[in-house]
Amino acid sequence: MNNITKILTIVGTIIIVAFSFLSCDRENDKEQIEQLKGKAVETLVIGSNSFVLDAYLWRDEMPGNKQNGMISINWLINTDSTSMPKNISMVKQYVIYKEKIWEANYENEDPAPSLPEYKIEKVSRNGPKWDTWIYVDVISQIHDFSSNKDYYIEKKNVLVNRTR
Repeated sequence: MNNITKILTIVGTIIIVAFSFLSCDRENDKEQIEQLKGKAVETLVIGSNSFVLDAYLWRDEMPGNKQNGMISINWLINTDSTSMPKNISMVKQYVIYKEKIWEANYENEDPAPSLPEYKIEKVSRNGPKWDTWIYVDVISQIHDFSSNKDYYIEKKNVLVNRTR
């Protein structure tokens, strides 16, 4: 890895960590939802790589859990199962339910040790306390450090699960 790539990776990580504490959900933000949906694709092509997004969301409603807001895990998947390019990063997620939107920067957590090298895994916590067993759309903001461009990828109709 050359020095410029290392510096960009460090700067990107610092920015992500700095904003990881910001999370908000808003109602009636039709304009932002329309803009995001207009930018988002279900299959993202950057260079010679094609990516899709997968997501799992839930609320932990176990007795005694006072922090039972929504939790979201997102996976960016390189569709040809080759290693994830080092210049690609997941920055932020948007979870959309009707006219509501939960916007959150991803937390800086280590991925599962068994995560294949063709996936990136990111988590967001402390989301809204929306109902469970509803379907939402998840949009992830992807940053390409090589071109310094942001892209948006979407996974539609994701079920919000519940643990009890």
